[in-house]
Amino acid sequence: MTSSPLRVLIVEDDFRIARMHGKYIEMNMDFVLTGIAHNYAEAFALINGQAPDLLLLDVYLPDRSGIELLRTLRSLGIPSDTILITASKESDIVEEGLRLGVFDYLIKPFDLDHLQNTLMKYAKFRSRLTSSAELNQDLLNDLMKLRAPKESSSHQFHKGIDEKTLKLIQSCFQHATDLLTTEDITRLAGVSLSTVRNYLKYLLRENMIDEFLQYGTIGRPQKRYRMKKQ
Repeated sequence: MTSSPLRVLIVEDDFRIARMHGKYIEMNMDFVLTGIAHNYAEAFALINGQAPDLLLLDVYLPDRSGIELLRTLRSLGIPSDTILITASKESDIVEEGLRLGVFDYLIKPFDLDHLQNTLMKYAKFRSRLTSSAELNQDLLNDLMKLRAPKESSSHQFHKGIDEKTLKLIQSCFQHATDLLTTEDITRLAGVSLSTVRNYLKYLLRENMIDEFLQYGTIGRPQKRYRMKKQ
């Protein structure tokens, strides 16, 4: 997806988890593992020496926090992007991470599918950013959708979103051979029109589906949807 592999540094105090994430990154052609740090001091030294593109950063480190590391990096003008990993669901950490330019969040425990999705989202972001000679509003909108941290990456669903209903709506797309209208999904899923609209808004916010406008000869254009290609 990218012209050259993106350099990743893992900052994780749990040796077992760090090794597992490291092996996973080494299997991915879009990324190269530059090193593993188990505390703030090791991470700071490696970042200064290697200038990684991306940090896979745990919030809780034995000497100082991952948030403190981010503050230091930003104060020094070090531009490494960050996927923040934490067991915390505290809003103040999320808010400060946003202010410090975190690309995305993963909340423990998460599986490798969630890690894969987040890494691919980052690779797509970097590829689109670097391959476009001229910035326009459509490109900027797409980049912001990719960059925005999503609680869904960590099994935390937005208010009013039920996991079983979400999977039901998604299954309609998986078996579809054409673009689907809201009415198509209502019929296939067997839920109300208002429910489908609510879940479609959620899937659009999460950048999981594409929306298209189909223009007829009269009347307003009809919206149609499909699952994004992986």
